Amino acid sequence: MINDSMNQCSFCSVPLDPAIGALVAERQEKANRAYNDASFLRTTAISLFVFLGISFIPFLGMVYYGFLITFIAVLVMLIRWQVKFGNLLTDDSDYKRAKRSKNIALILWLAAIPLGFVVRPLWDLLLSRLF
Repeated sequence: MINDSMNQCSFCSVPLDPAIGALVAERQEKANRAYNDASFLRTTAISLFVFLGISFIPFLGMVYYGFLITFIAVLVMLIRWQVKFGNLLTDDSDYKRAKRSKNIALILWLAAIPLGFVVRPLWDLLLSRLF
């Protein structure tokens, strides 16, 4: 890490350009935000399946609305992440992990489509015929 307010390196005394230091610091901050947002996105995508799983329990069907709200929220967060951080130019390992977390969230979201909108209604139909 480089302190962008310094004119020279405190370790090797090499002169530093403050503009380049500020640019590097800005990119690092953006990579850190990308990692934090992607981590939250992945956690939210996992919660989709928690809501969906609980909604399969008879008499707890109202939890399905939590699935629907979370489903839309994950979609919005996926689009937002891609717009804000998708073209970030950095070789930071945290950014690579952020992209992986975002991709995992996308896969989970895609897997939730048939489970939440095909299997779950069929489950309701089955339960309505049994009871």
